[in-house]
Amino acid sequence: MRLRFCLMAGVFIISLIITPLTFAQPTIYLVRHAEKLAHWPDDGALDAFHPLSAEGVARAQKLAEQFQAGSVAAIFSSRTTRALHTALPLSQKLNLPVEVVDACMDTAAIASFYKNLAQRFAVDKSIVLISHSNLVPYLLIKAGLPKTCFKEIGIKASAPNEWLLIEGYENIWKIEKLGSNRKNCADFTRMKF
Repeated sequence: MRLRFCLMAGVFIISLIITPLTFAQPTIYLVRHAEKLAHWPDDGALDAFHPLSAEGVARAQKLAEQFQAGSVAAIFSSRTTRALHTALPLSQKLNLPVEVVDACMDTAAIASFYKNLAQRFAVDKSIVLISHSNLVPYLLIKAGLPKTCFKEIGIKASAPNEWLLIEGYENIWKIEKLGSNRKNCADFTRMKF
């Protein structure tokens, strides 16, 4: 009996070594925060507290209408007021907390955030990330978006050798599979809402 157990355990361990582990990942939806209030002090210390305008509040409500209960497992946001307020109607509708993550504000945190997604969420779930015009391109690129897809997806440089940006507030970017070395735009979709 003991020998049989040892043999079975050995076969299991060898199969783990030979077979690479693959993890499923959730579908990722990226959203830029909604429109900011036009007149806000131009003080760097107050930028994080910049609230939404009336149009931004309406757009945040419209964003919440895009998702149904049970379809989203988590909502992630940067820690800015505008991003949190964009996430709030969705959070209330789906009865989910908004989790603040560095990946929505810091390009250096994106890779580790994506790495942890597969361990935390099932493939049949979705997550929503609320970020900024200068971070959405890097969230897409770190997910594997090739440069040849930038125009189709709506990414452009602010100036040569400057930050990449997205324009407008009406898009949701859907990432169906993380990965690198892609030659086309498969698994990436830009949708208006």
